[in-house]
Amino acid sequence: MNEDSQPMFFPVSRLKLFVMSLVTFGLYEVFWFYKNWQLFKAKTGDEISPFWRTFFCGIWCYFLFKEIKSLAKSRRVYANYSPFLLTVAWIVLRLCYRLPDPYWLVTCLSVIALFQVQEIVNELNCVVAPNHNPNSRFSVWNIVTIAVGGSLTVLAIVGTLMPA
Repeated sequence: MNEDSQPMFFPVSRLKLFVMSLVTFGLYEVFWFYKNWQLFKAKTGDEISPFWRTFFCGIWCYFLFKEIKSLAKSRRVYANYSPFLLTVAWIVLRLCYRLPDPYWLVTCLSVIALFQVQEIVNELNCVVAPNHNPNSRFSVWNIVTIAVGGSLTVLAIVGTLMPA
């Protein structure tokens, strides 16, 4: 593979990130962390385990956000976010699943905490790998997931909001 087509971090449009996170009940966010750690390891050669960093993403998300910001600044990509505040926001929103009906639905907004990081990732990838695939289109598997997961999401929301 051509060096200028291998991104530093996981490229995905914010729309695709949002839709896929919503219809997979946040599992796409876990996939997002895994792909970011996997690409980071490939680009830097650091001896890390993407699996374990994803498994404990509540602990490691701060370090990922910090690495992205640091590498962006080193490549002159403006990254004005607080890794700590985004980590707290993501973790708090993910923990909202424990709230009673219908307030647990707030957990679906956890993906919003990743938006600012993803915007920087996309800009950084354009600098590091100008010919990379931006991953903004929905694949056949994405569409199947949206159809199935979207139906389940709608059922979950309707079931939560219906009077007992």
